[in-house]
Amino acid sequence: NIVVPFFGGIPATGAIARTAVNVRSGGKTRLSGVIHGVALAMIVLTLAPLAAQVPLAALAGILMVTSVRMIEWEAIGLLMRATYSDFSVMMLTWMVTILFDLVLAVEIGLIAAGALFIKRMSDLNLAKIPETEAFPPGVPLELSKQIAVYRVDGPVFFGAAERFVTFLRDEPEVKYLILRMRFVPNMDTTGIVALEDIYRDLKRHDCRLLLTGLQPEVQNLLERTGLLDKIGKENCFETTDAAVCALTPTAISCPLSPPSVSVPEELIKR
Repeated sequence: NIVVPFFGGIPATGAIARTAVNVRSGGKTRLSGVIHGVALAMIVLTLAPLAAQVPLAALAGILMVTSVRMIEWEAIGLLMRATYSDFSVMMLTWMVTILFDLVLAVEIGLIAAGALFIKRMSDLNLAKIPETEAFPPGVPLELSKQIAVYRVDGPVFFGAAERFVTFLRDEPEVKYLILRMRFVPNMDTTGIVALEDIYRDLKRHDCRLLLTGLQPEVQNLLERTGLLDKIGKENCFETTDAAVCALTPTAISCPLSPPSVSVPEELIKR
């Protein structure tokens, strides 16, 4: 497989058609493949003249039945029910295989699957967290209308700036925006630029940005680019409840006594 491509060939495994017949016939171990190969070699070496007399139409029928039995119909049905994008990649590869050749189909399929993967990885999921989920159970704190908590899911921050501009236009009374970034494992340069745009837009609207649950890799990246200094280390917290308690008392409504959140006293006074 390493040498063949230098001479115009393609890497290959064993014959998939014969393997499929072997499995369908009850083969379960590697020994079945060995026996299959030995039997085929004996037929070719000793019965070649008789094998040559088998009509091609009969062989074609055997191959057609084998190819149909190789198709995993349940997997195709699952793709159709689950994600149309994966099903589209499969259909595209299948059509290119029929109209052109297998080599081009594999290349097109890999490119389409790679583009689909990049699209999924670049999607950002923003979910506004209700105040009942912003704190641990039993914490007597209620968010005022000036505070909004958003959970950010995804490895990148691509496309987030425009969404937060829309958010500020729809909710102008919000003065404190908390981003829970515990589920953001990494960011790239595009994400840094987007986060900086978010910070500038919030600052222009007199809205304070607070970050919680920064992963070590993301925090190191923010420090190296200097964005963490712009946002302010005092606006970065380990947990969401610590971030809320660090806000001014006027932004928090405590229907009961003082908040029962285990955060340093200096944070609450800040």
